[in-house]
Amino acid sequence: MAINDTIRIEVVTPAKAVLDVKASEVVLPGIEGELGILPGHLPLLTALDVGTMIIKTKTETRRFVLDGGFAEVLREKITVLTEGCEGVDDIDIEHARQLKEKAESDLQDLELRAKSEPIEEELMAHHRKMLKRAQTRILLGGDSKRD
Repeated sequence: MAINDTIRIEVVTPAKAVLDVKASEVVLPGIEGELGILPGHLPLLTALDVGTMIIKTKTETRRFVLDGGFAEVLREKITVLTEGCEGVDDIDIEHARQLKEKAESDLQDLELRAKSEPIEEELMAHHRKMLKRAQTRILLGGDSKRD
């Protein structure tokens, strides 16, 4: 059996289906590092981290910010379930910078409070994720402006 030279990738958020394209290679932000996926990949179910998703075709490379989630990889299809997916061209750098500053400030406040009272780890993790999301958007959005 010949292996197809493309793999279909679907990205779905709670609000809508965001993307449904064929790619020659997909890179996902796994929780333990980047995952490179080619057509014919062995089946895999994995958690995703906040980070950059790269979709390569024969003619272009597209980058997206993923807000974590899960990916199911089959030989001919990848399904990504995520809280959010934003294309590089859709990133508002100024807004991302404001969110980064707020996340840094909130984390500092929580760390100070943690010295005198118990703070739930889930709350800290939520703010760290917000910071990472803003940093990723700034990094990707800044790269797109240089191309």
